[in-house]
Amino acid sequence: MATKKQHDRVGALIADVEALAKRLRADIRKRVEAAGLLKNLNAAANQLRKRAAMAAAQVEKYVHQIRKELEASAKPAKIKRAKAKKRKGPVSPPVVA
Repeated sequence: MATKKQHDRVGALIADVEALAKRLRADIRKRVEAAGLLKNLNAAANQLRKRAAMAAAQVEKYVHQIRKELEASAKPAKIKRAKAKKRKGPVSPPVVA
């Protein structure tokens, strides 16, 4: 139960980070488009926007990887429990040497 709550909390935190990163990228794009900058300032703003978008994309990528790893780590535990239930059959006698 405690691990499930922790996974739920981590999952919620990951979802929040993903949403914030997407919103940050969209806000930066909108602000750059809305600002009537001169040509040289516009180029600098575009470069800054691209770098910020790349950073946000990296955060999204790493958070997605963490989510996949957490989901993958939860699956083997279920498989192990299923295998343990199947093993409750007849036990072979011990070997005496």
